[in-house]
Amino acid sequence: MRQQGQNPLEQWIAAKTGGDMRAYQLAKIRETLDMVTARSDFYRERYQGLPFGGVKSFADFEKLPFVTAEDLVKDGPRMLCVPQNEIERIVTLQSSGTTGKPKRVYFTEADQALSVDFFHHGMRCLVDETDRCAILLPYQSPGSAGDLLARGLRRTGCGVYPYGLIEDCEAAGRFIKQNEITSLVGNPVQVLKLAETMCAGGLAARLRSVLLSTDYVPDAIGTRLAALWGCAVYEHYGMTEMCFGGGVYCSYLRGYHLREADLYFEIVSESGAVLPDGAYGEIVFTTLTRTGMPLLRYRTGDYGRFKKERCACSGTLKLMEKIKRRVQGGVSGANGKRFYLCDFDEIIFAEDGVGDYRLAIGGGDLKTGDGNLAVGGDMHIRLQAVQGGALSGGQRPDGEAEQAFSGTQAPDGNGAKGAGGVCGRIRERIRAEMGFDPCVTLEESAPPGNTNGSNRLSKRTIEVHGRR
Repeated sequence: MRQQGQNPLEQWIAAKTGGDMRAYQLAKIRETLDMVTARSDFYRERYQGLPFGGVKSFADFEKLPFVTAEDLVKDGPRMLCVPQNEIERIVTLQSSGTTGKPKRVYFTEADQALSVDFFHHGMRCLVDETDRCAILLPYQSPGSAGDLLARGLRRTGCGVYPYGLIEDCEAAGRFIKQNEITSLVGNPVQVLKLAETMCAGGLAARLRSVLLSTDYVPDAIGTRLAALWGCAVYEHYGMTEMCFGGGVYCSYLRGYHLREADLYFEIVSESGAVLPDGAYGEIVFTTLTRTGMPLLRYRTGDYGRFKKERCACSGTLKLMEKIKRRVQGGVSGANGKRFYLCDFDEIIFAEDGVGDYRLAIGGGDLKTGDGNLAVGGDMHIRLQAVQGGALSGGQRPDGEAEQAFSGTQAPDGNGAKGAGGVCGRIRERIRAEMGFDPCVTLEESAPPGNTNGSNRLSKRTIEVHGRR
């Protein structure tokens, strides 16, 4: 395991940039602009007739229009800068837009090699040659996130043990135990269920580090994992459009160090103005070294900021604060204050034995605007218990028996809305901190189509039923 104070990313990035980050990034932006205007029909049309004479500075670059997910859906193939036969992998993602059409992201072999390089150096923030690292992500398809991660990890000299998404927590726990795994990478909710199941079943783990990826990471999950396993909990930020890798925590665990030699990041306001460090806004990135499907000023929809201070591990790398939510998707109460899934996460996942949840709003009048909802109806939170954990007939970690409530109980003094037990505690915290009065129920069984609920990534959403 890497010792605190060392950051392998800094030396790697310095070697690529020549030590002058800003000059390097501006030069790469200009190279990328020359390439896309020469080779891509989409960008050639997009930048035709712009009211300034080329990009000579970052101020000029900030005048360029944004690229959006809708552009990928509509014009993805026209963004390509290489012939189709040079595309090594195409990733299809379901769009959240109104058309329902998927968006596709295209990568060359060289594009994927850049991500392997980042995973090699980024993973050295938490593992070394003495570690045995399990990959709890899809890896079977060449060029998948798990495959690229495995290729990067092998360069570190550590043992690499691809496993895939968890379908059975007990089987995954035995895999961890039998292979003497000391580090693992996985989805936050799946890893939490794994940890709860292993501890409830008496399967001790020798983990020194965990890297959580593929979803937003509630602080409450990191806290629970650190308590259950006694290990350091790292986080990774990335998305398919980045070719999976974007940034990773160092040993100080204070935020993401970004792959700044391959990606240029901006934080912008709702109007599109670039914001200074310390200000919250939408995260935008530009690919600096990709050739297959370059993206310039791509709006991610994620909400975050750069910290003003540098990390103690580095004098040159910027530090992005932990990302907790999307720009849109908030829920507004009667007082107009907005709350997001991350706010519910911190309350719900703080309870031992809770493995996942669904939040639904129904009845009443609902108003929509800018992707945000005004709640006028009932709120129902359905908790999913971890099999064998504190809420399914087991014991709490502190030895105190926990009363489990089923979803069929009435919302009275001892039921889902009661003051006692996990449902009552969650309800009372949401009432006190948010002003909502939800019905909270506990479901022992997994959602339909799942054997135990562990073989799916968390789909925490705010489901809305009623008039709009």
